[in-house]
This record gives sequence, C-alpha cells and structure tokens, in this order.
Amino acid sequence: MRAHRLELRLTDDERSLDAAAASAVGETLCDFFRRAARVRAEEVLANQRDIVLSEGDAARFLDALEAPDSETVVRLRELRDRA
Repeated sequence: MRAHRLELRLTDDERSLDAAAASAVGETLCDFFRRAARVRAEEVLANQRDIVLSEGDAARFLDALEAPDSETVVRLRELRDRA
C-alpha cells in the first residue's frame, strides 16, 4: 500500500516531455515517475556499493595489497573508513 506522497514542481516543458514519455510506454505519469526514480535510485546505490577498476588499476590495487607501503596502508584505511 502506498502511504507517502511526493509533490514536484515542473516547468511546462518538463511536464509535457514526461507526460509524452509516460504515454508512449502506456503508464500514468505517477507510475512513470515512480519507476524512473526507482531505476535511478538503484543505479546510484550500485555505484556507491560496487567498485569497477580497469585492468591496469586492478593490477596496481592487487600489487599494493601484496606489498603495501606505509602510504598505501594509510590510503586503504581512508577508503575503508569512507564506506
């Protein structure tokens, strides 16, 4: 059951664009916003949770774990404490 209400202020252009997009996929404007917000929220949280490294960065990270110097240890602790 939906118990919370959210109000948005939109420009005429934003409202027209969003209404057209909702209509194009056969959704109400409310359902369109709710689905879009959920998709974006999941994406933002995944970006906060997951770390994606290039092959070179991953190799440097693994090297640092195998033979850490004092600066690396400090930086890794800072990263851990941010999470």
